[in-house]
Amino acid sequence: MAKTIYSLVLDDEVMKLVDKAARRENLSRSAFINQALADKVGYETEMKKNTDLFRYVEDMLAQHENLHFFGTSPSVVTVTGSIAYRYKPTMKYLVEIYPYDNRYLGELKISSRTGNEFVRRAIEEFFRLWAALEKKYVSENLPYVFEENRFRRVFLRPDSAVSGEALAFSITHYIDAFDALINEYFNNLDSDNFSVKDIEYAFRKEFYGKLLI
Repeated sequence: MAKTIYSLVLDDEVMKLVDKAARRENLSRSAFINQALADKVGYETEMKKNTDLFRYVEDMLAQHENLHFFGTSPSVVTVTGSIAYRYKPTMKYLVEIYPYDNRYLGELKISSRTGNEFVRRAIEEFFRLWAALEKKYVSENLPYVFEENRFRRVFLRPDSAVSGEALAFSITHYIDAFDALINEYFNNLDSDNFSVKDIEYAFRKEFYGKLLI
């Protein structure tokens, strides 16, 4: 969106209150005034859309039945789940929404803390399986980072106009599906009749017709 420098004549007392409010919102003076004027005339800025998106994600995850709402900080929300397997390792899902002018929408960091070597290796194997399924059914160029017991997935910003609620649903559904399928993976880990094809089928079923970012 194009921006232009404008000169405004404003009361000193008004500007003091504006600066105070801008600091509370962690915004520059210009950004705060721009958003305040946009709200007044009924225009939704990209910054407002981004703020709403984060709030939608926060609300949806806070109400999730299978995940425990862990906490938030500006632009970051965290929930935890657990794997129904020996020692019940905890899974941590951290969602960060990037500033609206970033080329990417945000990212998801998934991590687990376990002292059991077998469980740790199985979790890392599932991370690799999940990445392979996304490369096969979503895109070859999805940005991933693998570290020890950690998995990072960057969310793509859609080219077309998509509502904040739709994007938030896509993010929360992604976490829900990941948590469900890693549990299915572990539930069948000791079964002789189980194969990765079962996870692949479940993956396709979870995401068929859904918005993937």
